[in-house]
Amino acid sequence: MEFQSQNKNLPVSIFTFATMKFCARFFLCWLFIFSNSAFEKIIAQSALVPLGTETYRLLDRLEIKSGIHLTDIHTSVKPYRRDNIIKSIHQFDTIYPTVRFTYIDGKNMEYFDNDNSEWIDSDTINSDNPIYYFYRTKADLYSAKSEDFMIRINPVLQFGIGADTFQSDLGRFVNTRGVEARGWIAQKVGYYIYIGENQARYTNYVQNYTNKVGGVPGNGYYKNFKGTGVDYLTTRGYVDFTTAKFINVNFGRDKNFFGNGYRSLQLSDFSEDYLFLRLKTKVWRLEYTNLFADLTSDFIRGGDRLLPKKYAAFHHLSLNATSFLNIGLFEGVVFRRADVFEFQYLVPLIFYRGVEQGLGSPDNAFIGADVKINFLRAFSVYSQVMIDDMNITALRAGTGYWANKLGSQLGIKYVDAFTVENLDLQLEGNWVRPYTYTHYDSVSNYTHYNQPLAHPLGANFSEWIVIARYQPAKNFWMTAKWFDIWMGQDSLKGISPNITSTNFGGNIQQMATEPTVKAIYGNKIGQGVSTHLTIGSLTLTYMLKHNLFIDAGLTYRAAYSNVHRYDEGVIYWYASVRLNIPAKLFEF
Repeated sequence: MEFQSQNKNLPVSIFTFATMKFCARFFLCWLFIFSNSAFEKIIAQSALVPLGTETYRLLDRLEIKSGIHLTDIHTSVKPYRRDNIIKSIHQFDTIYPTVRFTYIDGKNMEYFDNDNSEWIDSDTINSDNPIYYFYRTKADLYSAKSEDFMIRINPVLQFGIGADTFQSDLGRFVNTRGVEARGWIAQKVGYYIYIGENQARYTNYVQNYTNKVGGVPGNGYYKNFKGTGVDYLTTRGYVDFTTAKFINVNFGRDKNFFGNGYRSLQLSDFSEDYLFLRLKTKVWRLEYTNLFADLTSDFIRGGDRLLPKKYAAFHHLSLNATSFLNIGLFEGVVFRRADVFEFQYLVPLIFYRGVEQGLGSPDNAFIGADVKINFLRAFSVYSQVMIDDMNITALRAGTGYWANKLGSQLGIKYVDAFTVENLDLQLEGNWVRPYTYTHYDSVSNYTHYNQPLAHPLGANFSEWIVIARYQPAKNFWMTAKWFDIWMGQDSLKGISPNITSTNFGGNIQQMATEPTVKAIYGNKIGQGVSTHLTIGSLTLTYMLKHNLFIDAGLTYRAAYSNVHRYDEGVIYWYASVRLNIPAKLFEF
């Protein structure tokens, strides 16, 4: 889809410049709005822990066992600030006598201290064997800290090999080299930078997905590498500061995640990184998040050109109602404007659906809720609901009305399961009705860079996930996962001369209106090309030194469909060495 200005007399570059100019002004406005003079009341900053690391699972475990919420952290909004993680760990020290933390839990807390060493004033973070100016701390290749400046620099590396039942004479591999840096200036403005160069040859189903959407899953633009591989660059970066005591501002390019589950039906980290401005306001037991995002609209992969734009705005309100109960409310809207961000969506406290209706209902608005209950210092039950559109009368009648576009999640976590120390279990179910996340045009759907912003499967599926994690030693993890998925695929084209592509509600990039859907009534999850997808994996991980991991794993993936041309199955193994980078697993 080519981008065209509504004003034929103005080139696209002018509109792009106008958008950039507006974003700069908006960012500066928030920078100064709560201070009488620049930075006078900016009081704190911190880098964030990258999504996908073990940090989030381990913190969940400690929170469940402690019986209290993490300090200054509402777990339904990620990523977390590093200083808040350290506050939580030190909070656990005060309740240690009353909570039965295991020996491994204690070692994991030591890991958090080392991994966030800029917030630790202790010799325990220092390396026993520094190499000149390098590795003076246990976690960082190079570090320097003073009252006015702090920096942590680390290499990012991954070298992995693998094989599968489809490969013939071509092996699977991943090769990542890069660098990351974080720090602060005058203890008032924090920063983070990540640059990684990647080459990979993934297994067939990942290659097919990459070719289909025109981007590497979780990333974006790529070049072909040796015919069957991909070559792509990953870049992230942001600045961070806190102003007016209660408001944290984060501006840059990265990902965000809403929810407490393994998956998210509201906003996940599956798609490519995007430009965002995030405002977090914390007062009393409340945390209110404003997130504004600059996204890439649907496009067809081709030569060098400016890709079409769209935008999104999100609100998330989280309340730690009691020591064991957290409740959250969510709303969001995805939209396109020819020149700039829609000004009315910038109001921090407003109901987006009301604004969207006042504009003439041109945009794709969502609402949702989430809840988490920790109990018995062993269990956590969580749930999430996403509502795109809903007709209550039709929903009660059970007619399968196509515009009842809903998603729901229910899960439970069980730590030290069955009295086995350091064995954690998780069971999660996700259900998304057909046509959820779609819109009447193919632009304002819930995607970025042709990839879903929420669940990787889009819509029209039900999913059960079982995860077992066991940590028998301080540096050794065993993880087993099982995914059981029923989904309905859309495309029937080519099966018969009389059948063309049909919209059954699974492909959220297709426009959805009454003339284009499969039927107005009688819709149900799994309609279309009914497919049963099963994924099972076993991964062993050993940490040689801080954030230096060795992984070995085996994965089984099989899809069986009522149209046999869509059947597929693969078994593949892999082994890798990685430094300062989360494991990259494609579980869809």
